[in-house]
Amino acid sequence: MLRKKVLRAGRWALIAGAGILVSGGAASAAGVDMYDGQWHYSLTPYAWFPNIYQTLQLDTPLGGGKTVNVEVKPDSYLSNLDFALMGTFEARKGDWALAMDLVYNDFSGQRGKIKTVQGPGGNESLPVDTNVNVDLKALIWEGIGSYTVARNSAGTLDVFGGVRYLGLKASTDLSFSGPEGVLGRSGGSSDKLNVWDGVVGVRGAVRLGGSGDWFVPYYLDIGAGNYSNWTWQGWTGIGYRFDWGDVELVYRNLSYSTTGDEILQDLRMAGPALGATFRW
Repeated sequence: MLRKKVLRAGRWALIAGAGILVSGGAASAAGVDMYDGQWHYSLTPYAWFPNIYQTLQLDTPLGGGKTVNVEVKPDSYLSNLDFALMGTFEARKGDWALAMDLVYNDFSGQRGKIKTVQGPGGNESLPVDTNVNVDLKALIWEGIGSYTVARNSAGTLDVFGGVRYLGLKASTDLSFSGPEGVLGRSGGSSDKLNVWDGVVGVRGAVRLGGSGDWFVPYYLDIGAGNYSNWTWQGWTGIGYRFDWGDVELVYRNLSYSTTGDEILQDLRMAGPALGATFRW
């Protein structure tokens, strides 16, 4: 038991030290002017703890193809985390910038909660006891190019365009128990999905107070791509500038919606993220 706790602590220490969150750049480390026309760089390790909401299209023990809504919370998947890596890197020269964001999660055997099961006739009643175990590997990579269109004492505003990739491998095992012929019935599905989207959006920060140490970072994008899908992502929160860099606490939401016969119909990841930005 102690060994498992140490391993889990080590995994989350890795997350806290290796991630990146695309930051608006309202505050800079002491002595670093990100807009002086020279090349400057920033790195933001962060940890993100989202609730994961999935709408899956699969064959269930209830019979036939069904749409199953599954919710997985951090208190479930943290104990089953195999590996995670998150982070953003940015290179800036004057008003132009290139940024890359990466989120990778690999967790297995986590207990989920089925919200509803939908069939041709609408929502269907569930048996007395319904369990779902989810194995999920997700890679989300985003690359953007941005331009600062506004920068003053109140804050910054960047417009950007780029691409986002979602690579998802989901394995879901469902089991149902109850009366009248559903006792001990089980089933599941496994599939892979690769989604590419073009995205456009805005990002930046609003300074608070006269000193400018406190600021509100913000980010919003929307995009579309293959599988006739659309996606959007947004976050905002609060940040503080120290001599060595910035600390930000935000609430982040990432959503996907697809059509057709793909196993993943909808995916939403929403929850708090905490990160630190280092600039040089």
